Amino acid sequence: MSQPQELTPRARAKRDQIRAGAQRLFLERGFAGTSTDAIASESGVSKQTLYVYYPSKEDLLADVLQHLIHEDPQIQLSVLDGGNLETPDEVRRALTFLAQGLIQNLMQPDYLALARVVIAETPRLPQLGSLFRSVVPQRVLGNVSAILEGAREGGVIRAVDADAASRMFAGALLTYVLLDGLLVGDDLTRPPAPERTAEVITLFMKAIS
Repeated sequence: MSQPQELTPRARAKRDQIRAGAQRLFLERGFAGTSTDAIASESGVSKQTLYVYYPSKEDLLADVLQHLIHEDPQIQLSVLDGGNLETPDEVRRALTFLAQGLIQNLMQPDYLALARVVIAETPRLPQLGSLFRSVVPQRVLGNVSAILEGAREGGVIRAVDADAASRMFAGALLTYVLLDGLLVGDDLTRPPAPERTAEVITLFMKAIS
Protein backbone atom coordinates (compact mmCIF):
# COMPACT_ATOMS: atom_id res chain seq x y z
CA MET A 1 0.00 0.00 0.00
CA SER A 2 1.26 3.49 -0.79
CA GLN A 3 2.41 5.48 2.19
CA PRO A 4 0.13 8.38 3.20
CA GLN A 5 2.78 11.03 2.51
CA GLU A 6 3.13 9.75 -1.04
CA LEU A 7 -0.56 10.17 -1.86
CA THR A 8 -2.23 13.16 -3.44
CA PRO A 9 -5.32 14.57 -1.70
CA ARG A 10 -7.51 12.80 -4.27
CA ALA A 11 -5.71 9.51 -3.71
CA ARG A 12 -5.98 9.87 0.08
CA ALA A 13 -9.72 10.42 -0.29
CA LYS A 14 -9.99 7.29 -2.43
CA ARG A 15 -7.99 5.25 0.08
CA ASP A 16 -10.18 6.51 2.93
CA GLN A 17 -13.28 5.61 0.91
CA ILE A 18 -12.05 2.05 0.44
CA ARG A 19 -11.03 1.69 4.08
CA ALA A 20 -14.42 2.93 5.32
CA GLY A 21 -16.26 0.52 3.05
CA ALA A 22 -14.11 -2.39 4.15
CA GLN A 23 -14.59 -1.55 7.82
CA ARG A 24 -18.37 -1.62 7.43
CA LEU A 25 -18.24 -5.03 5.75
CA PHE A 26 -15.73 -6.54 8.19
CA LEU A 27 -18.03 -5.56 11.06
CA GLU A 28 -21.12 -6.85 9.29
CA ARG A 29 -19.83 -10.05 7.67
CA GLY A 30 -16.52 -10.83 9.35
CA PHE A 31 -13.15 -11.07 7.62
CA ALA A 32 -13.59 -14.45 5.94
CA GLY A 33 -17.12 -13.56 4.82
CA THR A 34 -16.03 -10.36 3.12
CA SER A 35 -14.80 -10.75 -0.45
CA THR A 36 -12.70 -8.26 -2.36
CA ASP A 37 -15.59 -8.03 -4.84
CA ALA A 38 -17.88 -6.94 -2.01
CA ILE A 39 -15.34 -4.42 -0.72
CA ALA A 40 -14.93 -2.88 -4.17
CA SER A 41 -18.70 -2.65 -4.59
CA GLU A 42 -19.27 -1.20 -1.12
CA SER A 43 -16.49 1.34 -1.66
CA GLY A 44 -17.66 2.34 -5.13
CA VAL A 45 -14.37 1.43 -6.85
CA SER A 46 -13.17 -1.20 -9.27
CA LYS A 47 -11.19 -4.22 -8.06
CA GLN A 48 -8.23 -2.89 -10.02
CA THR A 49 -8.39 0.35 -8.04
CA LEU A 50 -8.80 -1.59 -4.79
CA TYR A 51 -5.60 -3.57 -5.44
CA VAL A 52 -3.67 -0.40 -6.23
CA TYR A 53 -4.17 0.70 -2.62
CA TYR A 54 -4.41 -2.67 -0.89
CA PRO A 55 -2.74 -5.74 -2.43
CA SER A 56 -4.56 -8.04 0.02
CA LYS A 57 -7.44 -8.13 2.49
CA GLU A 58 -4.88 -8.49 5.29
CA ASP A 59 -3.29 -5.18 4.28
CA LEU A 60 -6.71 -3.59 4.33
CA LEU A 61 -7.62 -4.97 7.76
CA ALA A 62 -4.29 -3.78 9.15
CA ASP A 63 -4.97 -0.28 7.86
CA VAL A 64 -8.48 -0.30 9.31
CA LEU A 65 -7.10 -1.23 12.73
CA GLN A 66 -4.27 1.30 12.54
CA HIS A 67 -6.67 4.02 11.49
CA LEU A 68 -8.89 3.34 14.48
CA ILE A 69 -6.04 3.70 16.94
CA HIS A 70 -4.66 6.88 15.36
CA GLU A 71 -7.81 8.91 14.77
CA ASP A 72 -7.00 11.33 17.60
CA PRO A 73 -3.62 12.95 16.89
CA GLN A 74 -3.24 13.67 20.60
CA ILE A 75 -3.18 9.94 21.37
CA GLN A 76 0.18 8.47 20.46
CA LEU A 77 1.24 4.93 21.33
CA SER A 78 4.90 5.92 21.05
CA VAL A 79 5.80 7.84 24.19
CA LEU A 80 9.56 8.27 24.03
CA ASP A 81 11.82 10.28 21.78
CA GLY A 82 14.92 8.33 22.66
CA GLY A 83 15.94 10.22 25.82
CA ASN A 84 16.54 8.87 29.30
CA LEU A 85 14.00 9.22 32.09
CA GLU A 86 15.82 10.64 35.08
CA THR A 87 13.17 11.00 37.81
CA PRO A 88 10.27 8.85 39.07
CA ASP A 89 7.86 11.59 37.99
CA GLU A 90 9.13 11.36 34.40
CA VAL A 91 8.64 7.60 34.43
CA ARG A 92 5.14 7.97 35.87
CA ARG A 93 4.20 10.57 33.25
CA ALA A 94 5.44 8.32 30.44
CA LEU A 95 3.53 5.33 31.79
CA THR A 96 0.40 7.43 32.33
CA PHE A 97 0.51 8.77 28.79
CA LEU A 98 0.90 5.26 27.43
CA ALA A 99 -1.89 3.86 29.63
CA GLN A 100 -4.35 6.60 28.68
CA GLY A 101 -3.66 6.13 24.99
CA LEU A 102 -4.02 2.35 25.27
CA ILE A 103 -7.36 2.52 27.07
CA GLN A 104 -8.85 5.25 24.87
CA ASN A 105 -7.84 3.50 21.66
CA LEU A 106 -8.72 -0.08 22.54
CA MET A 107 -12.08 0.69 24.12
CA GLN A 108 -13.53 2.41 21.07
CA PRO A 109 -16.73 0.55 20.05
CA ASP A 110 -15.56 -0.07 16.46
CA TYR A 111 -12.17 -1.31 17.63
CA LEU A 112 -13.78 -3.69 20.12
CA ALA A 113 -16.15 -4.94 17.42
CA LEU A 114 -13.28 -5.64 15.03
CA ALA A 115 -11.30 -7.31 17.81
CA ARG A 116 -14.24 -9.67 18.36
CA VAL A 117 -14.24 -10.48 14.63
CA VAL A 118 -10.51 -11.22 14.64
CA ILE A 119 -10.70 -13.36 17.79
CA ALA A 120 -13.62 -15.37 16.42
CA GLU A 121 -11.90 -16.07 13.11
CA THR A 122 -8.31 -16.61 14.26
CA PRO A 123 -8.74 -20.40 14.88
CA ARG A 124 -9.51 -20.81 11.15
CA LEU A 125 -7.27 -17.99 9.94
CA PRO A 126 -4.18 -17.89 12.21
CA GLN A 127 -2.66 -15.06 10.18
CA LEU A 128 -5.34 -12.74 11.54
CA GLY A 129 -4.07 -13.29 15.08
CA SER A 130 -0.52 -12.46 14.01
CA LEU A 131 -1.73 -9.36 12.21
CA PHE A 132 -3.76 -8.20 15.20
CA ARG A 133 -0.85 -8.68 17.60
CA SER A 134 1.49 -6.67 15.40
CA VAL A 135 -0.83 -3.67 15.10
CA VAL A 136 -1.25 -2.90 18.82
CA PRO A 137 -0.22 -5.42 21.51
CA GLN A 138 3.37 -5.91 20.34
CA ARG A 139 3.78 -2.17 19.86
CA VAL A 140 2.50 -1.49 23.36
CA LEU A 141 4.91 -4.04 24.85
CA GLY A 142 7.72 -2.43 22.90
CA ASN A 143 6.81 1.00 24.26
CA VAL A 144 6.75 -0.25 27.84
CA SER A 145 10.16 -1.82 27.28
CA ALA A 146 11.42 1.50 25.92
CA ILE A 147 10.18 3.31 29.02
CA LEU A 148 11.89 0.74 31.26
CA GLU A 149 15.14 1.07 29.35
CA GLY A 150 15.00 4.86 29.56
CA ALA A 151 14.32 4.65 33.30
CA ARG A 152 17.17 2.18 33.83
CA GLU A 153 19.63 4.30 31.89
CA GLY A 154 18.45 7.34 33.82
CA GLY A 155 19.18 5.56 37.10
CA VAL A 156 15.56 5.56 38.27
CA ILE A 157 15.03 1.81 38.35
CA ARG A 158 17.14 -1.30 38.58
CA ALA A 159 17.55 -3.69 35.68
CA VAL A 160 14.42 -5.81 35.24
CA ASP A 161 13.21 -8.48 32.88
CA ALA A 162 11.73 -6.15 30.25
CA ASP A 163 9.46 -8.75 28.70
CA ALA A 164 7.98 -9.90 32.01
CA ALA A 165 7.58 -6.35 33.30
CA SER A 166 6.00 -5.14 30.05
CA ARG A 167 3.50 -7.98 30.11
CA MET A 168 2.70 -7.22 33.75
CA PHE A 169 1.91 -3.58 32.96
CA ALA A 170 0.02 -4.14 29.71
CA GLY A 171 -1.81 -7.15 31.14
CA ALA A 172 -3.17 -5.15 34.07
CA LEU A 173 -4.64 -2.59 31.68
CA LEU A 174 -5.91 -5.15 29.19
CA THR A 175 -8.08 -6.75 31.87
CA TYR A 176 -10.23 -3.62 31.65
CA VAL A 177 -10.40 -3.93 27.87
CA LEU A 178 -11.33 -7.60 28.16
CA LEU A 179 -13.73 -7.63 31.11
CA ASP A 180 -15.33 -4.21 30.62
CA GLY A 181 -15.09 -3.98 26.84
CA LEU A 182 -14.80 -7.15 24.77
CA LEU A 183 -17.02 -9.26 27.01
CA VAL A 184 -19.90 -6.80 27.45
CA GLY A 185 -22.34 -5.10 25.12
CA ASP A 186 -21.37 -1.83 23.49
CA ASP A 187 -23.79 0.09 25.71
CA LEU A 188 -22.14 -1.40 28.81
CA THR A 189 -18.51 -0.61 27.94
CA ARG A 190 -16.87 1.10 30.90
CA PRO A 191 -13.34 2.49 30.61
CA PRO A 192 -11.57 2.48 33.98
CA ALA A 193 -11.72 5.63 36.05
CA PRO A 194 -8.47 7.66 36.06
CA GLU A 195 -7.80 6.71 39.68
CA ARG A 196 -7.91 3.01 38.75
CA THR A 197 -5.30 3.53 36.05
CA ALA A 198 -3.22 5.61 38.44
CA GLU A 199 -3.28 2.80 41.01
CA VAL A 200 -2.09 0.28 38.40
CA ILE A 201 0.83 2.60 37.61
CA THR A 202 1.63 3.09 41.30
CA LEU A 203 1.76 -0.65 41.93
CA PHE A 204 3.84 -1.21 38.81
CA MET A 205 6.37 1.42 39.82
CA LYS A 206 6.71 -0.20 43.24
CA ALA A 207 7.43 -3.51 41.52
CA ILE A 208 10.18 -2.13 39.27
CA SER A 209 11.80 0.33 41.71
